[in-house]
Amino acid sequence: MPILFIEPGILAVHTQVLDTTSHQHALQQITLPMSHMSLTIQLDQLTTYRCNSTAFILKSHVSHQLSMQSGWIILIEPSSALGQCIDTRLAQNSLIQCPLQTMPTIHSDLKDLLALCDLKYVQNNRHLDVRIQSLLAQLDQCFTTSCIKPEHWLAKDIAEQLNLSESRFLHLFKQNMQLPWRPYLLWRRLICAIKVISKGGSATQAAYIAGFSDSAHLSRTFKKQFGITLQKLLSRKNTQQ
Repeated sequence: MPILFIEPGILAVHTQVLDTTSHQHALQQITLPMSHMSLTIQLDQLTTYRCNSTAFILKSHVSHQLSMQSGWIILIEPSSALGQCIDTRLAQNSLIQCPLQTMPTIHSDLKDLLALCDLKYVQNNRHLDVRIQSLLAQLDQCFTTSCIKPEHWLAKDIAEQLNLSESRFLHLFKQNMQLPWRPYLLWRRLICAIKVISKGGSATQAAYIAGFSDSAHLSRTFKKQFGITLQKLLSRKNTQQ
């Protein structure tokens, strides 16, 4: 099975032979190449970085392309405690480089991976509006029980549940989470799909549970977001040593 960590606010996956198309997403990204491996990050088709022993921390909403022979990709929600720490580190930069004194391994845990970039692992102690906190608590049930079907997450229905107008809910969510509701919900649906496949489920099962019309729709959506198909990212080949 692929080696990954999934928890509220964070997804980390070990991958081999990663080649993405140019893409951008609403998440912060840490890329940790393995020892003696190469990494290329191309920003806006203008700047290319090549390295062997350097981690990269990338701001959200930045167009980029990755080519890596082996390593870790960590995606972080900007509103999480870790995301706020990364924002401070990035300051006004789109990308910062972190020379690695110790290389990651496929057996590294999440705490150790973050420590390589001088980032402290913290639980997701968001300081959010209580109504947004209650909504996230419902979404977080997917991490411990079964995913809740997407038709339950229409903005108008959530707004009514929270005693807000739809426009007020959408504004409040973006203000608290640093990204709009629909892109955030899409990210959480993709997490559901990753969870299903990582536990041995098929792409068809993952698509159904996460609310996509079929596996092809799931694959297209994931590739648009992350420049690679979900099946490729989670290939069992990724765990070979």
